[in-house]
Amino acid sequence: MRLRLFLLILLALGLSYAGYPARGLAQVSAFPSIPLQTDDGIDPITLIWTGYAPAWWVAANLNGWSDTAYCSSPKTVNGEAYNYTLEHLDPGAPSCFGPRDHVRIWDMGYSSVYGRWSIGSAHHEHTVCFPCHHVVDSWERAEADVRFTFSHGLSTTSISNFTLGNAGNYQGVYNDGNATRIELNSPPHPPQEYPVVFNENGLSNATTWSVTLDGTTMSSRQPDIIFSKPNGTYAFYLVPPSGYFATPSSGTVTVNGVGATEMILFRVPWTTSSTTIHPTPGTSYSIGIDGNATVAAQTIRLTGADHPLLSFNVTEIGPRGVLNVTIPRSVAPPQSSVTVLVDGVPSGTAKLQQDASNYYVFLAVPYGTHLVELQFTSPQSLYPTYIAIGVFSAGIIGLLFLFRNRRKQNTAKRIS
Repeated sequence: MRLRLFLLILLALGLSYAGYPARGLAQVSAFPSIPLQTDDGIDPITLIWTGYAPAWWVAANLNGWSDTAYCSSPKTVNGEAYNYTLEHLDPGAPSCFGPRDHVRIWDMGYSSVYGRWSIGSAHHEHTVCFPCHHVVDSWERAEADVRFTFSHGLSTTSISNFTLGNAGNYQGVYNDGNATRIELNSPPHPPQEYPVVFNENGLSNATTWSVTLDGTTMSSRQPDIIFSKPNGTYAFYLVPPSGYFATPSSGTVTVNGVGATEMILFRVPWTTSSTTIHPTPGTSYSIGIDGNATVAAQTIRLTGADHPLLSFNVTEIGPRGVLNVTIPRSVAPPQSSVTVLVDGVPSGTAKLQQDASNYYVFLAVPYGTHLVELQFTSPQSLYPTYIAIGVFSAGIIGLLFLFRNRRKQNTAKRIS
């Protein structure tokens, strides 16, 4: 009886002890989930910032890196767009084209485990033309360059390795599955004051911009301008750099126990113009151009008679511009269709409208300088081809008919 009681006690203790790992597992599962890759599955997460690391503070600590929101493609994590995108150029490389390091940063909010945390995906890339596009050549190099930048930052508390387990090929380049974890301190500011952050999107690389808040003006070539203010409501305004307009250009921000963030969107103004070209002596055509991309007027050419070709160079300094081109119907044969090529590749965004006087061609323009060609083709220009095909087909049929008659004649001679 005593032995049975002793065994029951041992069994109860064993079951009680076995419950501890289950509770430990539950505790681990309470950790916030770290995404392994971007939603499109082609970029791995390679960076984790913890401690006090909202996205704006992470970007502010990437000293020597420049904002590239105006030339970076969209990308999401858990359905959310990135908060910041910055580049670090190889020596002598042009902005956006590189070769360069490129990092995107997503703000992940607050966690009791990680604090105010953010994540990032960084890669090294170069540009291949035409059409121009970025090609990733390393994940580890860019991650190491980000690590190096923060290793010299005054707000960095620690840098360590974090195994995410997302090893594999992304865009044909291997990622080792190890992320860099960087812990940051909060920015220094007087007691009872909080950061007021102005973040710009749309300026070209290293463009100086300024904000005046409560009578104090600050300027920067980085994507953020940061003030420190106690609780209250403050007026701000800014004068856009030459060639841009800003939304909003003025307003108020309210500080109430936490920091405040204001996004300033810079865009290139929409312009309208017309240019007269003289394709041959004694002829002239007025070409209308309007949009927020810039056409080099001296490059506009109209060549060809049966198959007119209008070509010009266009430059867009934002993530994507739009362009409307008005062409008189008299430049092309009646009932012509129009094919739009950008750097020799058919544009998937082009749309055509027409009335009794003009063709109207709409197209989207990606970042950079591109050759745009408008090819006009009339139905009549296909008639010679149709006639040639018809003559060729008739000739083949005639030869077959002649060959068949000769076979019949030869067969009749053999029978006779």
